[in-house]
Amino acid sequence: MQSLRSNIQLRYGAAIIITATLMIWISVNEEGREAIPGQVAFWSVAVTAGWLQMILIARGVRASFGTERWPGLALLFATAIIGAAPLTFEVRWLLDIIVAPPEGLPPPWLTYLNVTVINLVFCLVQYLLIERWPIIEGADFGETAEHLQDVEPADHRPAIGRLSRKPDGLSGTIRYMRMEDHYLRVFTDEGDGLTLHRMKDAARDLAGTDGMQVHKSWWVSAAAVDQIRQENRKRIIKTTDGTDIPVGRSFETDLRAAGWL
Repeated sequence: MQSLRSNIQLRYGAAIIITATLMIWISVNEEGREAIPGQVAFWSVAVTAGWLQMILIARGVRASFGTERWPGLALLFATAIIGAAPLTFEVRWLLDIIVAPPEGLPPPWLTYLNVTVINLVFCLVQYLLIERWPIIEGADFGETAEHLQDVEPADHRPAIGRLSRKPDGLSGTIRYMRMEDHYLRVFTDEGDGLTLHRMKDAARDLAGTDGMQVHKSWWVSAAAVDQIRQENRKRIIKTTDGTDIPVGRSFETDLRAAGWL
C-alpha cells in the first residue's frame, strides 16, 4: 500500500511540474522574457495550490454525485466548474501580490472563465496520467506475463495470479472486486487488498474464468453469488459473505446470456 501511495505521489509531482512548465512557457511567450521571474513565481505557487485543491474537490464531487450514477467526463466537468470558484479568488490575489499587472486585474468573470479552462486541463491530466495510467491500451510498462505461469489454462477459477497488477502479499481465489477511486480492491478467500489497476483491465485479465463484471465498479465470481434479487427496478447480487453488489443495467444483457439472470 505504501508503494502504491508513493507511486501516486510521484505521478502528481510529475503532473504539477508538467502543467506549471506549460503555463510558464505560454506566459513568457505572450509577455516577453522580462516577465520570467514573476511568471515563474506566480505559476509555481498557483499550479501547486490548484492541484492540491483540485484533488480534494474531485474527491468531494465523486462522493456527492456518485461514480456509479455519473460518467467520468461528467464528473470531470463538474469538478472543473465547481473548483474554479474558490480558485478564482486565490488567482486574483496571487496576481495582485506577485505579478501586479500595471493595467490592473481583469474582471472577476473573465478570471473565472480562465480558471475553468485551466481546471479542465488539470482534470484531463489527472484522469489520463494518474487515474487511467497506462495511457496506451494494453501497455504494461515493465510488467510481464509471469503472473500467468502458475495458472493452468483449463482452470476457470479466478485465481489472483491472473491479475497483471495484484495486491502485494495477497493470494487465493478472487471472490469479487470493487473500484475505490483509482484503486482496485480485490477480495479473495484469503483476505483483501488494494492495487492500482483499472476495472476493465482486471476484467480482461480474468476473461475465461467463472466470474463477470456486473457493474462498471464491480466484478464478482459465480462461486461468490448467493442470490440475485430485484429492488425498485434495480438488481442486487448478494454474495455468500452478505455483501450487496449492484448490477449495472448495461451489464444485464451479458449476465442474462451467461444464465445469471
